[in-house]
Amino acid sequence: MRKRAWIIVLFLIGFLYFLSSIPGLKVLPVLRYINSVLLDFDLSIVRLSEWIASKLPLDFSELHHMDTLTGDFLTYAREHPLIIEFFLRKIAHITVFFVITLALFYLLHQYIRSSAFSALLSFIGGGALAYLDEYRQTFVDGRVGSPVDVFIDMLGVSLAVCLIAFSLFITRSGRKRLSEKEPPK
Repeated sequence: MRKRAWIIVLFLIGFLYFLSSIPGLKVLPVLRYINSVLLDFDLSIVRLSEWIASKLPLDFSELHHMDTLTGDFLTYAREHPLIIEFFLRKIAHITVFFVITLALFYLLHQYIRSSAFSALLSFIGGGALAYLDEYRQTFVDGRVGSPVDVFIDMLGVSLAVCLIAFSLFITRSGRKRLSEKEPPK
């Protein structure tokens, strides 16, 4: 278990280092390429969705406001693609640090029995990685280190620690409830 935990954490940190080392990394060109590859598959999914919707006895006319909102957003996004780039980058920051923090907890909990202390150290470790990653980006061409990105990274770290705390609370209270019940006679 410990070996697997180390491999996961080191892989994720290496992946973060790799992504942070790409000068002027842009998300949209990568997404355009993926979109072109998946276009045929997407059309099949759309056809399947339309077929399923035709079989449902529901009135979707009340959702016409969603069509208007979606159309307005897509028009804006086509005219200003950088807004999509911005949101995707920030979601990526949150997601990567969320996963790294969960992996850190998994690793630390192999060595530390206290779940709360492991979660605290995961929070500190995730924050330190966020700071170090942004600092390191100041040395990469076309990249900048940003305190705002550290804050956004910390959102991912905090969400992971909240999930850990919630999971621990649920599993402990569930075990307690089960142990309080009388065994069947």
